[in-house]
Order: sequence, then C-alpha cells, then structure tokens
Amino acid sequence: MHNLFPKYKPLIFIVDDIEDNVSLLGSILQENNFRVEALTDSRFVLDFLERISPDIILLDYMMPFIDGIEICKQIKAQPKLKNIPIIFVTARNDEDSIINALEAGAVDFISKPFSSKELLARIKIHLDLKFSAQLIQLKMNEITEINQRLEKSKEETERFYRILKNEIDSASEYVHSLLPSKVSNDKRLGFDWYFEPSHNLGGDSFGYHWVDEDNFAIYLLDVSGHGVASALESVSVLNMLRFGTLPNVDFTEPAQVLTELNRAFPLQYHNFLFFTIFYAVYNFRTKTLKYSGAGHPPSFIFSKDNTRILESQNILIGAKDNVKYISSAIHLPDPFKLFVYSDGLIDPHTYNPFSWDESKLFSLVQSHLSAPNLLFSLIDSLKTIRITDSFNDDIAILNIDFYGSTF
Repeated sequence: MHNLFPKYKPLIFIVDDIEDNVSLLGSILQENNFRVEALTDSRFVLDFLERISPDIILLDYMMPFIDGIEICKQIKAQPKLKNIPIIFVTARNDEDSIINALEAGAVDFISKPFSSKELLARIKIHLDLKFSAQLIQLKMNEITEINQRLEKSKEETERFYRILKNEIDSASEYVHSLLPSKVSNDKRLGFDWYFEPSHNLGGDSFGYHWVDEDNFAIYLLDVSGHGVASALESVSVLNMLRFGTLPNVDFTEPAQVLTELNRAFPLQYHNFLFFTIFYAVYNFRTKTLKYSGAGHPPSFIFSKDNTRILESQNILIGAKDNVKYISSAIHLPDPFKLFVYSDGLIDPHTYNPFSWDESKLFSLVQSHLSAPNLLFSLIDSLKTIRITDSFNDDIAILNIDFYGSTF
C-alpha cells in the first residue's frame, strides 16, 4: 500500500451500532495512520456514502433496523460503491454467517475477539489488492487512451509506443517484485527458481513461506492467457496465499486451500480465466509432505531412496463449482529435492509433442542434478530441443532443497 501511494492516508468507514466497538476500532486505526469515519445507525449508510469515499468499510453483522448482510448487498448494488472492499467485523463466527457475508460481496470476515495486529494485517492486504487493481486499471485506461490517439498521427506513433512499453514494463516490474527471495536463513532449506514470461506480463507466479514454526508451504500457479488480466488474477491469488486471507482455511492442509480457491475464483466472475496450481506443505517435525495439484503438471521428488513423480489429483481451479479437492501425503525423512514447474516446460507449441512429455522432462532434470547450477543448465538443454526460436509459454520453475541437501 505505502509503496504505491506513500503519502496517502487511507479512509476507513466503520458501521457498528455499538459506540464502544466504534471507539475501539477507531482508536486502533487512527494510531496506525488511518483516517476514520463512523456511523452507528445502519439506515443512513447509503446517504453517508454520498459524502465520503472510503477505501475500506468495516461492517458489523448484527444491527437493528438493517443488518450487515442487507447493507452489504445494498452497497454492492450501487455502481459507484461496488468496488469498495467490505470486511465484516463481528462476534459471529459460524460457517453460515461467513458464507452469507462472502456471498453478499464481502472480501473478508473477522470474528471477535481479534488482535489489533490481525485487524491491521487484513486491512493492509485488502488495501494492497484494491490499490494494485486501481493501479493496473489506471494503466489500462492510459493504454486505451494512447491507442486512440495513435490513429491521429504517424509522427506520434513511436513516442506513444515508448510510453506504452514503459507502462507495461512498470507493471511487469511490479509482478517481479512479488517473487520470493532466493536467500535462505534456515540451514534446513535451499531455494532456487527460474522465471521467464513469454510476454511482458504472464499468468505464472509462485512463492514459499513458513506457515508456522514446523510447516513450510510451497506453491506455483499458472493462470490461463497472458497480459494484464492474467497477471492481475495471478497476483491476487499469490497475495491470498502469502498473507493467508482465505476464510476458515488451515493453510497446512493443501486440499482445504484448493477447495477455497475454487470457491473464490469461479471463472464466470473472473474474465473466464482459470488456473492450475500445485500447493504443498512439508512438516519438519513429522517429516511429511502433504500436496495437492489442480490440473497442474506433475512435480518431482529426488532423493537417494525416494525418487518419484507427484501427479495432480484434481481438476483445475475455476472450472466447476462446489468441488471438494483432495490431497496426498508422503513420508520423506531423508534429504530431498522438490522440483515444481509450469507447463511452459512441456508446451506442445514449443516442443515436439510426439517426442517430449513429462516423463522425458523428469529424466532430463534427473540427469542435471549434479550440475553446479541446475536450473540454468536445464534451460540451456531445453533450448537445444525446442522446435521454435523462443519459448511460446511462460516458464516458471521452483527448486527447493530440504535440509540443504545436494545430489
């Protein structure tokens, strides 16, 4: 948020019929450099919103006159208001209430009692998503205006092309800034990755982080298509996984994560974009790897005694409603390497589909395990067998060594 608009103080609108709740929320927010407006009578919310333009609305669930669900629906029905993120802050914590809130258009649900750190973290996440979407939309509007003006004069064509390229490059730099560090401060882990979009903006993204002191999560996703829309959805999913904003999800359980992602990203509401994903969690205490794939290419495990291919068990995300995704678990007590990639490495438009597939890729990776730089060595080999001058699809590879193992 501060990187995008460093001098801007976001405005938070609190709607709660209990003044003590308003005072508590307001004091937390004002102490953390937010502007605050509040209302205790839900009947006047829409009238109030004619005078202010909040960046986020914190909404109580249970209120006299008009409850929070109805207020949320009324706000989302207004074209000028529908893009304001709404977060429910309430004593309710049952599943039906959470589902009702999300179906009414809310982006998050915080149950009382909550910590101020949790409240501020969730607000920051949704502000980041809102401002990122606004920034990308602003760039898209600028690009549209530029394209219209290009028709007026050939003399201006080259100048506007440079402007267009700079804007796309800026968006591309933002996507790259979200990629994880390759530096590990934990002797149990080693990280390496390779990322090469086929266009300036692509749909691949990935990450890894500690869920808690025992569990380490790894994920790689591939949104269909290329360009701004694919990149925006990819960034949205990546931030949900990084910051843990999917409601009522145990992020150490891959099946739960994929099930809720499918609920959150139906393709008919997201520009008819779908995505594949591999999500895994390794528990260092039990030495167990839990994993789940949704239409994603198989991942590879390399170790002295347990080399194997991890096939996806589920359909891709967004294709079908109400899917309950499954996961698998394997015991991996020895040092091992996890190799995860996007389908750019097996793209039928880049390689001969009659002589190249996942099993051939597995053998190629295995043959390069002793190379000083596995990923660059692998890319060099792939360039020699492709049937095109360049890669026709995004390339994303994660190479994670557990216990700092080498092979």
